[in-house]
Amino acid sequence: MLLQDWATDAPTPPYYEYPPSFTPHPFIGLGKFVAGRIQQIRAAKSDLAAHLSWSDENPNLTCPRCETETQTFPHTILACPARARK
Repeated sequence: MLLQDWATDAPTPPYYEYPPSFTPHPFIGLGKFVAGRIQQIRAAKSDLAAHLSWSDENPNLTCPRCETETQTFPHTILACPARARK
């Protein structure tokens, strides 16, 4: 009933794809800084260019490292050619 009340009284934003749960996420066992950064990325409130800010009306979404694609989490962590091992 508690989860149902949460979903009704305080629905998650449309961009947040993770439903409320009583089970802690695996990353919670990591250090405070790393766990906090992961949660910021999940909530689309990190410093990645694709996570829009309230203060910048015309943000530049291009990855500052490779300057070719939008700086999303998957691009930054998995696909950015500038971060590839040489």
